[in-house]
Amino acid sequence: MTDATAPEVALRPSGWRLFFMLFCSYFGAQVVAALALMLLAGFPTSLAGIRAVAGIAQSGTQLAITSSLGEISIFAIAWLFMHRRMTVRAAGLDRPRIRYLGDGVVLFLFVLLASIVFGLLLHTGDVRSQLTVAQDLHGWWEGPLIAISAGFAEEVTFRGYLLTGLRRMWPNATWLAVLLSSVGFALAHVAWGLQPLQFVFYVALGVLLAIGVLRTHSVWPAIVAHAGWDALAFLLLVAKTKGI
Repeated sequence: MTDATAPEVALRPSGWRLFFMLFCSYFGAQVVAALALMLLAGFPTSLAGIRAVAGIAQSGTQLAITSSLGEISIFAIAWLFMHRRMTVRAAGLDRPRIRYLGDGVVLFLFVLLASIVFGLLLHTGDVRSQLTVAQDLHGWWEGPLIAISAGFAEEVTFRGYLLTGLRRMWPNATWLAVLLSSVGFALAHVAWGLQPLQFVFYVALGVLLAIGVLRTHSVWPAIVAHAGWDALAFLLLVAKTKGI
């Protein structure tokens, strides 16, 4: 008989498994988002039609649905790759607790401070694409939905599965696991057209969130901080597009 309370065996996922997890999660999410957009906007019947659908100005509802489905797909695909070797609880997604909310708020303040120190980098090279996104968000639920789905999916994938998997591969090199998981997190945002200094910012942001996960032994505070930071960014961008 097995003891139900026995700790999980620390299985070490291979580097190839982690690499394919990231690769398939990122590109799989793009495919899911594209299919969702086609369902909402209509399936094209030609190559020109595909280009037209890809280039249309999405409504706020279309944007919120496609983005959130893409983000959740990142988590779903990562789970498919990792669940046999690592449960979500082992990856840091334990039972939510009230104290995690406080830890998340503190971590959010550190993230916000880092953003200010880096000179509000989101308002430089990639501001055009983000303003295009923000100006189509009209409902009260669209921005929060995108922020929450991104915070949950990206934190569980990068600070949960990836960071934990890398730490199991190199138990005596936590710093390397933190750095590589943060680089992977930054690479997942290159679609925003990040400039070199902005890429460094996202790496630093990943390191900060990883430290928060290591100190609290849970991914929930990072989810709170990430979702809060995204929500604030959307709020500021929407305010800018509305001339507030």
